[in-house]
Amino acid sequence: MIYSMLYLISRIKKEREIIILTYHSVGSNNAFYTVHPREFIKQMDYLRKNYHIVTLDEIVKFIHKKIDLPKKTVAITFDDGYLDNYINAYPYFKKYKIPAMIFITTGYLQKRVLLYNIPLKTLSWNEIKEISRNNINIGAHTITHPDLQKIDLVKANIEILKSKEEIEKKIGRQVNYFAYPFGRYRQEIIDIIKSIGFKAAFTSERGLIRQGDDLFRINRVTIDSSITFLMFKARLTKAIEWYAKIEYILKNIINKLSFLSKINRIYHDIDLINRL
Repeated sequence: MIYSMLYLISRIKKEREIIILTYHSVGSNNAFYTVHPREFIKQMDYLRKNYHIVTLDEIVKFIHKKIDLPKKTVAITFDDGYLDNYINAYPYFKKYKIPAMIFITTGYLQKRVLLYNIPLKTLSWNEIKEISRNNINIGAHTITHPDLQKIDLVKANIEILKSKEEIEKKIGRQVNYFAYPFGRYRQEIIDIIKSIGFKAAFTSERGLIRQGDDLFRINRVTIDSSITFLMFKARLTKAIEWYAKIEYILKNIINKLSFLSKINRIYHDIDLINRL
């Protein structure tokens, strides 16, 4: 309901809509971060007919103010490197010559990994080499997908650097972009990414892309199994930022109420003790 109202308002406002979408799995499994192939094709058809689909290179040039982009522009990314990206998404991109980016977790490859407790197969290097020759760019997403807010900086440097080096060695191309696992980072991690030579890094913070944005904190919007088609269209507009602000305010209110409730229970327990 909130998304519907915000979407309608955003249609009246007619602001520039430049956004980066993030997918994980595209399949028929029950993982939360999976989008069913039927829904994915519906979403891609909508983008193809209504938006200008660009590469991350073009997004970065736009942020640098080196180029302008049409008012309705989108870039498409995937995280982790699941085999179903190759089976269910890649043929569509190849058919319509649509660019996309897959951020690879190198230690996941050619294995089964859990996505919300659902075991999923991952890509092989041969499949990665094939798609990288056909309009799909490859980015780094660490070796083992750690939380970079918590990991030791020496280990973080290894996770980031070695993943970049391995991808470059396997596909024979430079890797310029990095996606933070879980969208989490800290300033020390940004410093490492810059020192290693990445041109930009991408979060999971929701919002439109604007000229002058921080190149190492670029917003992306996640699409998962909970997203209806109306919600999908709303997430391509200013509505996503308004919704994120409302969600942030509501979470703060809930946290404060929860804290007050705990304080009340403590006072209640103290009162009971005093009465004994």
